[in-house]
Amino acid sequence: MPRPVDLVVVGLGNPEPEYATTRHNAGYIFIDYLANAIALAQGLTENPPRFYRRLDLSADVRDTLFTCENGSITNSFRVILIKPLTAMNESGNAVQKVLQHFSVNDTKKLIVAADDLNTLPGTLMIQSGGDLSAMKGHKGLENIVSKIGTEFTRFRLGIGRPTSKTTEISQWVLTPFEKENREMDLFGHLLHLTTQALYDYSGHKDLKRVKKKFAHNRKLPNKLTEMNSLVFPVDTHGF
Repeated sequence: MPRPVDLVVVGLGNPEPEYATTRHNAGYIFIDYLANAIALAQGLTENPPRFYRRLDLSADVRDTLFTCENGSITNSFRVILIKPLTAMNESGNAVQKVLQHFSVNDTKKLIVAADDLNTLPGTLMIQSGGDLSAMKGHKGLENIVSKIGTEFTRFRLGIGRPTSKTTEISQWVLTPFEKENREMDLFGHLLHLTTQALYDYSGHKDLKRVKKKFAHNRKLPNKLTEMNSLVFPVDTHGF
């Protein structure tokens, strides 16, 4: 009998290739980054992390284990990484199917990563519970709430708002991250920060601690790692 699932981590985005590095696909990019980070920590560096295209679940799925240390204790966790194959505003259908398939009845085991206009680039906002107003404006999150309610954790990845008043929001979110103003570097920092927050949460299950340590008001480093790409290799089996 397989061990129970500890966490389901969903990254929101649009599955079409032309959206791969757009701001609205921040959640997808995070999932690919996270899959590579976990594989690297496991010493699995020969091949890209493998996802399975599960059309019955409307999602690309990776079922994996990762370990984290809590003092002198090392714990392992079973984590399901998910990229919905639905349109963004139908993401709830895939999330609902995945939770049912893996017998995850407690939605507090769900973390959803998505882009956030109201959070500055390079910074992370973390939410849990609340009402629908907390999700307003993000169609993917709104649709998930309509299917399973609000009792899940959101990692909201800051993409900021357009600097030009003539740029429409729809154009902004569907445009790729840019090198200008170190936007790609800031997002690379955010990917690392969010991964650390996830590891910390897995070990302690203390959301207040994670918020205080990683979220929103955390100062940006003086030196950012230069990012020349936001594509992190994965192998999608069955594609």
